[in-house]
Amino acid sequence: MPKLDYSLNEEDTQMLQTMRKQRDPIMVVITLQMSKTIAEIEKTVYAKDLPEGKTTVDLLRSLCCEEDQFQNKPCIVVMNYVCKNKRSGADTDKVLVFKWIPDTCSKIRQKMVYSSAWEGFKTMLNSFANIQTANMFEAQDYDAIEDKLAEC
Repeated sequence: MPKLDYSLNEEDTQMLQTMRKQRDPIMVVITLQMSKTIAEIEKTVYAKDLPEGKTTVDLLRSLCCEEDQFQNKPCIVVMNYVCKNKRSGADTDKVLVFKWIPDTCSKIRQKMVYSSAWEGFKTMLNSFANIQTANMFEAQDYDAIEDKLAEC
């Protein structure tokens, strides 16, 4: 299957650059249009919208496991993840990217498009939004996400 080069519009690219620089928005969900090679930010969450006492990990769990909109639908989630620096123990944050293709997704074509678009999408994020491709992971269920978060 040929590589699919998906692109974001200028506004969405700017939002990702703002996210990387200012850490707000704290999460965006990107979907790929199947009929065109266009990626779109479908959901944006700002720090002010995060419920008190919740983290981006809680929000991601809700998104992937509870919300009907994304529970069974492939998407790409870009999120700000607050963690401890392994050497100093100080709080730090990273921008992480998850390709979410749940096992429960029944549309094989969507899975194939997301899989074939992944490499090109990583390149696009790295070059246009300056998001590090080293912090990009694939996940088919929430256990896979928790495993990747533990590695960070």
